Amino acid sequence: MIKTNSWIVSLLKSNLFLILLTVAVGVGVWFYEKPIKIPSDFRIEKIEFDGQEHVQEVLLLKASGLRYKKNIFDVSVNDVKNRLEQISWIKSASVQRKLPNKLSIRVSERVPIAIYQSNYKLHLLDIDGKVLENDGIGNFDNLPIIVGKGAEKSARHFLYVLEKFPRIKKQLAFAVFVGERRWNIRINKGITVKFPEKNLGYAMQILDEIADENGFFHDDIQEIDLRILDRVIVKKRADAQR
Repeated sequence: MIKTNSWIVSLLKSNLFLILLTVAVGVGVWFYEKPIKIPSDFRIEKIEFDGQEHVQEVLLLKASGLRYKKNIFDVSVNDVKNRLEQISWIKSASVQRKLPNKLSIRVSERVPIAIYQSNYKLHLLDIDGKVLENDGIGNFDNLPIIVGKGAEKSARHFLYVLEKFPRIKKQLAFAVFVGERRWNIRINKGITVKFPEKNLGYAMQILDEIADENGFFHDDIQEIDLRILDRVIVKKRADAQR
């Protein structure tokens, strides 16, 4: 059995111990609850944004939730990052404290690859199928137009294939995603081209070859059907068949 000094036992049983314990707890609480004065050097005086081109700085500042004069150590850089990445144009953001009083924020914007028509409204679309806010579409009027339910999800592959055929791309008026499974395109002079559900690249190559040999951009053609890979069905306009 472990022996305890009798004076220690007496102290633990005495009122003096309880008094000392109460005082110690009170002092600890006082130090814990006492407000700490924050040196002015660590209050936010400057917020710098970098990397934005299409998103205005005032929108970034508002979305970030940051306030000047706030303690820089009270700012959660992860929270600021997450709030900024809620903006449709912002693909990623990084936030750094630069002591004593500056925050440095760098954003990476999404790059539009197409104009997407949905519910009779036009939106910009990036390579990941992210629909962007439609401010400033006029600055991207050279982008291909895609239409149809689910088109935003399949645009990446379609536009990747189209990029290999610049002559067809140059003639493209718009592309329609049909039945959420395949594409039709409308080229200049009002010609509709129907592509198969699979083997899009092969069908587009055939279309490119037809253009070289037969000049399918002629006014008398209304439709080219490539849905059956071993044949090409050409439909002429009614007035051209007379």
